[in-house]
Amino acid sequence: MRILDRYIYQKLTVYFFIIFPAFSLVSALVELIEILRKSKVQDFSLILVYVLAKLPENFYYIVPISLIISAFVVVNEIVKTREIYPILLNGIPINYISNRIIIFSIFITFLQILNLELLMPKSNKIYIETYQKLKNQPLEDEKAIAYNLWLKLDEKNFIYFDFFDLEKTVGKEIVLIKMDDNFLPTNRWEAESFKVEPNSLILFKGREIIVKYIEDVKVNNFDEKRVYVSIDPDKIKKLIKEKKPVSITQLYKVAKIAQNYGYDASYFWSKFYQKLATVISPFVLTVFAVGFIWRKNKFIVLAGFLSTVLYWYGTSIVSAIASVGNIPYYFIFSFDILFLLVGFYLMFKTKHPEL
Repeated sequence: MRILDRYIYQKLTVYFFIIFPAFSLVSALVELIEILRKSKVQDFSLILVYVLAKLPENFYYIVPISLIISAFVVVNEIVKTREIYPILLNGIPINYISNRIIIFSIFITFLQILNLELLMPKSNKIYIETYQKLKNQPLEDEKAIAYNLWLKLDEKNFIYFDFFDLEKTVGKEIVLIKMDDNFLPTNRWEAESFKVEPNSLILFKGREIIVKYIEDVKVNNFDEKRVYVSIDPDKIKKLIKEKKPVSITQLYKVAKIAQNYGYDASYFWSKFYQKLATVISPFVLTVFAVGFIWRKNKFIVLAGFLSTVLYWYGTSIVSAIASVGNIPYYFIFSFDILFLLVGFYLMFKTKHPEL
């Protein structure tokens, strides 16, 4: 069994690392053509950085399809070379091979999670910034949100907020500290919410702490107070390392903070569940595919392969519907469940291959 396992895993690895780079190269060429068409700044180094930075996001979709094709090729080779017969004659069921393909997909899924959590947040930031430079104009963020951030406004004023919608210029839980010439704190404002206006901040439901001397400290509560400090939301956008949350942990953190402070978090929750559902796509689609790969009818095999496209479109559609609150977020997992059920049903139904 160990020899057979090693043989199957070796074949899957070899074909995966042939097919995956091939698709990646095609993806890079497509990105290159697209950016050359849109770019207003013809800078080869910037174009190269953009194409390379875009690859981890493209890998997210290339990995599952590369894995499925690798599985099809391995099974087809085993059948065509008649290597399947000694396997069956030794009493090894056909689903033994299918199970090893699924185990291999679990390893690839782990790599997919690492890509989403570690590479994509950094690469997305780079390619967005590079795209802005190539277009020679700024891009608008879909949801410009800052959270848990300390900022230095000038030499005497410092600010902290838990949550700040940079588009609506409103936020929650703010702390503003003012220093004197000796860099000693003289004023501290705390408020539950705030709104940014030109050259000032309007604070709601908070308190002001005034320090003249150590022995002279006053605390005044207020329902609304205007503090004359200048905050530029556009400059804050440039300071944010994660302009748009990408990974599962980033999306969860932003969605949780937005929800806690009464902001409409539907967009972030739908994206969170969509990523949670699709990050396991190598496993889900492999389970689905092994139900078809032993079929002799090429039409059925092709139909099974092409139907995997429905997984991505279906999940995206359900996520979009969930983002406006028309259905619960957990419905986003419906295509994962559907494809797994179909895959396991067909796999367990397969006793012998149609040779």
